[in-house]
Amino acid sequence: MALETGDNVGGYTIESVLGSGGMGTVYRAANPSLPRSDALKILSAEFSRDDQFRARFQREADVAATLDHPNIVAVYARGETEQGQLWIAMQYVPGTDADRELRAGTMTAPRAAHIVTEVAKALDFAHRRGILHRDIKPANFLISPAEHASDEERVFLADFGIARALDDAGHLTTDGTVMASVAYAAPEALTGIDVDHRSDIYSLGCSLFRMLTNKAPFAGLPGGLAAMAAAHMTSPPPRVTDLVPGLPRALDDVIAKAMAKDPATRYQSARELAAAATAAIADATTAIPRSTITQEWSTSPPPAQHRPPVPGHSTPPRPPSTQSGPAPYPSGYFSGSHAQTQPRQTGAPPGPPPPSAARSFADLDVAPKKATPKRRLLIATGIVAVIAVVAIVAGVLITGGPGGGTGDPRMVEHARGTAEVIANPRAVAAVGPGDADAVLALGLQPVAVLSPGGPLPGYLRDELTGDPAVMQFVDTNAVAAAKPDVIVATGDLDDATYQKLEEIAPTVTRPKDDEQVWNWQTQLQWVGEIVGREGQATQLISTIAAQQTDLRNQNAKVVGKTVSVVNVTDSGVSETLAPSNAADFLTSLGLSYSNKLQRQSTDLTVTRPVTDMVKLYLIDTDIMVVVRTDTTAGGGGAAGLPRELSAYRGAMVIVDDPDVIAALAEPGGALATQFLDATFVPELASRVP
Repeated sequence: MALETGDNVGGYTIESVLGSGGMGTVYRAANPSLPRSDALKILSAEFSRDDQFRARFQREADVAATLDHPNIVAVYARGETEQGQLWIAMQYVPGTDADRELRAGTMTAPRAAHIVTEVAKALDFAHRRGILHRDIKPANFLISPAEHASDEERVFLADFGIARALDDAGHLTTDGTVMASVAYAAPEALTGIDVDHRSDIYSLGCSLFRMLTNKAPFAGLPGGLAAMAAAHMTSPPPRVTDLVPGLPRALDDVIAKAMAKDPATRYQSARELAAAATAAIADATTAIPRSTITQEWSTSPPPAQHRPPVPGHSTPPRPPSTQSGPAPYPSGYFSGSHAQTQPRQTGAPPGPPPPSAARSFADLDVAPKKATPKRRLLIATGIVAVIAVVAIVAGVLITGGPGGGTGDPRMVEHARGTAEVIANPRAVAAVGPGDADAVLALGLQPVAVLSPGGPLPGYLRDELTGDPAVMQFVDTNAVAAAKPDVIVATGDLDDATYQKLEEIAPTVTRPKDDEQVWNWQTQLQWVGEIVGREGQATQLISTIAAQQTDLRNQNAKVVGKTVSVVNVTDSGVSETLAPSNAADFLTSLGLSYSNKLQRQSTDLTVTRPVTDMVKLYLIDTDIMVVVRTDTTAGGGGAAGLPRELSAYRGAMVIVDDPDVIAALAEPGGALATQFLDATFVPELASRVP
C-alpha cells in the first residue's frame, strides 16, 4: 500500500514520492537523526513475499554498501517494515538523470562525454572490487545540478539491484535469464556465457551512443527485441554520424571499439572509453550540434504506424464513428479521435527523427507484428509481446531449442486433483480467462482458446500463427477436436465440464493454494510450470517489472497522481476496485489508486455498482479512466455519459476500444500489459496536464 506524507518507516518520515519501479517505490524521507533528506526505496508487499526478489533487493544493499565512491549512490541503512516489506535508505540525489535530459533536449556531445567520464570512474572503482553493475543505461546516470556556475554537475551511478560479484556472475545467465536491458546488453550477456567487467563497458558504449543520438543502438529494427538482441550478437556497431552527421567521425571509431563483439578487442577499462570519447569531441574540426532534441512523449505522440496486413490475418477496418463530439466537460481532457485536448507541438525538433511514442520504456523501439486497424487508440509503433520474444530467444540460445529438454511425464497437483502432464507439451488448450495470454507469451501456439468477451483481442490474435478453435464458452466438443496434450483451465468450471475435459486430456485448474493472490504474474508462473517453461515465465515477470520501472522513470509527471476507473454500460455504472488488473496496471505506472476504492470483504467482484449516481460528483482523483461498453460509446468521445460526470474537474481518459478494454479486464497478462504500454499509456499521459 502506498505510504502517505508523514508516515514513519524505520525512523524515517515520508516527505514525498520520488518514483516507482517494478519492484517498489522510492520516497524522499527525512533522516531520523540528521537534518537532511534521504531516498527510501521500499520493496512492494507482493515482491517482499517472494524469496527471489527479496534476495535481489537485499543484494542491492549489500553490494552498494561496499562501494564508497563519490560517483556511486551511497547506501545508509536497510530494514523491514512491520508488514514485512524490505527497505533501503540511500543517498538522495536531487536533480534528474541522463535519460530525462535526452527527452528534454538538453543533451550535448560535450555533456555526454562528461557524464560518461563520471560514470566511468564509478564503474572502474566497482570493477576493481570485483563488482559488475550489469544494467548500465542512461536512466541509471543520476545528475545533480552544480551549486556554482563554475562547477560541473555531479553524476552518480545508481541501481545496483542486479549487480553481482564477479565470482558468481556466470550462473545468472546460464539458466536463460537475461538480466540486462536488451537495448544495452553485451553479446555475451545475451548468449548466457560468462561475463566480466567488459560487458559493462559494452553497455557504457551503447549508452554513449544513445546520449549522442537519442537512439539506442539497433533500435527500430523489424522484429523488435528479438532482432535487437540478434543485432547485438551479429551486426557491426552502428555509426553515430549516420544519425547525427555533424558529430566528429572519430566517435564512430570510439563506439566501434566499445561495442566490439569480442571483449578482448574492446576498451579494457571504462576510463579508456571515456577518455577516447572526450578526445574525439575535443579534437573535432567541425561544429558539434546539440544531440537529438526530442519532445516529451507524453505531450507529443506521433501518429500510428501500420504495416500491410498479413495474408490470412487481415482485420476489416472498423466503420468510422458518427458521433458529433464529446460533451463539453469542464476539464477539457478527453481521449480519442473526437477528443478536446491541450494544444500540441507539431513541429519536429532539430536533429534525427524522434523515437516513437511507444518508446515509453527506455530503449525499446519496435514495430507491431501485424496491422490492426481496430486499434483506435494506437498512436505509436506497438511493443506487443516483445518480452515473450526475448524470453524465447534466450531459451533458444542457451538450451538449443524453444522448449528446452525433454523428460518423463510430470505429476501436477492442482485445486481439483492431480494431472499427469507430458514434458514440454506442444498442443495446449487454453480454456480459462487469461490462459491464452500466458500460453502465447511463453511461446506456445494454443490449439484451442477461450475468448468469453467476443472475438479474440487483436494483441492475442496477432500472436497466432495457426488456426485454433476460439470459443466464447468452454465447448468440450471443440476442445476434443483440437486434440490437446494438456488443457489449462484456470477459470471457474462446473464439475460436469471439468470431468468432460479430463476425459479429453490431462486438465490442470488453478493451484491448490487457494489463498495465493491470483493475478497475471501468478497465472503466468503457474502456466509456465504446467508447460515446462518456468524459467521463461520468471524471465517475463522480472523483465516486464523492470520495464515498467523505465516507463515510470521517463514519465515523472504522472507519478503520484491519483486515479480511479469508472465503468459505463447500458445497465449501469460501476467503479473498479483494488486490487484488480486495471488498478494494478495503473499503479505500476506510478499512479496512486483511489483509497476509496479498496476492495472490502463484502465486495464479491472487482467492481462495485454505483447505486446512487450522485456519488459520481464525489470522485476527486486527479485522473478518471472511463471504460465504456455502452451502445452510445465510440471514437473515444464523451457523448452519452451520465450527466453527473460533467462536474468532474480532473483529466478524463475515455476508453471504448475493445482491445484496450480486454487488456484492462481480469486477469490481464504479459501480452495485455505490453499492449497497454504501447497504446493506452501514451494516450493516458498525454491527458495529464
